[in-house]
Amino acid sequence: MQTTLLKLLCEKNALAYIIFDTNFLVLETNKEGITQGSDIHEYLWEIVGLEDKILHLNAEKKPIVIPMIFRDGFYYDLEIASFTNHKNQVLFIATMQQKSKYSQEYADVIKKINKKTLVYELSDEKKQNSSYQEINKHLITLHVDLDGYITMINEAALHFFNLEREEMLGKHFSTFFQPQKSQLSTTNIFIAKNSSAEDIFFYADIIPLTNKNTKVFENIIIAQNITHLKKIKHELEYAQEHDTLTGLANRHHFLKLLDKRIEENKEFFLCFIDIDDFHTVNDEYGAHAADMLLKHLSKLLLEFIEAGDMLMRIHADTFTIIFETGKNREYIEILLKKLPTLFTNNPLYYSDEDIIRFNCTNILLSYPYEIKESKETLALAQKLLQRKKIEKKELHR
Repeated sequence: MQTTLLKLLCEKNALAYIIFDTNFLVLETNKEGITQGSDIHEYLWEIVGLEDKILHLNAEKKPIVIPMIFRDGFYYDLEIASFTNHKNQVLFIATMQQKSKYSQEYADVIKKINKKTLVYELSDEKKQNSSYQEINKHLITLHVDLDGYITMINEAALHFFNLEREEMLGKHFSTFFQPQKSQLSTTNIFIAKNSSAEDIFFYADIIPLTNKNTKVFENIIIAQNITHLKKIKHELEYAQEHDTLTGLANRHHFLKLLDKRIEENKEFFLCFIDIDDFHTVNDEYGAHAADMLLKHLSKLLLEFIEAGDMLMRIHADTFTIIFETGKNREYIEILLKKLPTLFTNNPLYYSDEDIIRFNCTNILLSYPYEIKESKETLALAQKLLQRKKIEKKELHR
């Protein structure tokens, strides 16, 4: 489905939309305050932990639906689906359908958050205040005036900050909560330090209170701890770009970094290193020994490279070194001549009986000569490595 058609359908049905790519970067939107190229997590923190499900969406699968998210004073039902544009790129569209403000559905959402039944009607002010007190038992809740000064605070907040009520009343909201740095003009994510001086992330719902003349006289801020979601997001981002066996950056990270270096349009060098006859290690000693050899080699190469260089594992037994910009070919070639001796002198002592000796083949590529485009570079490297391995075998016959 074409991007233009999707946008027209959204506009026709009065839907807010955000189109983003597989890196979760915003490409297009009709929502104000969202910057093109920013991380969609900054606006839709609710998708933290759902990244893998989103990336595996396709035209045949049902979209992901998240009901009742609060943005800009309104509640929305969020729906995320995938589509393919005219360039055959897989993209995603998040559509937001506005719900009635302060509807009964909001009460249901709060009820689920607190894992207890709250039955109340929002039409009666007395019952509404009673409901807020139930919420206060579980979430940090502050009343602030129109200038941001705290007029009321619940026990959960006092416990979190380990302060007396008098120490917080009359203080400005920003004394305790700092907005998270964001590319957006506004953010609902704040950082506060707990009594142990640890940074805790909160998502804040800001609910205006009105008098009989419908004039806002103060706001209720309900803050929900989302630190665990931030941790999950960080872990997912790390796992996406790192090899679990060696801890090195992986192929995904390599391609991103290579694209960045190419965009800088400065000369740089790559060395690809591939273990000779790696399959024989697996056949003779087993999968565990093969894994130990990969870890052993990664340790040797980490000790071999210099400050500013970066080592990555981009394939089963293929590693690459991106050398620091500014190093010349002659210097790098002198370094690479030391590799055969490094491998010969440092076999893997797998057990008391088993010493695994190994050799590697390496090639050196440079930008802008051999390297033109990131994915083409990988194919070229594999081709040259295979050719060099064949030449080595013929030489030793």
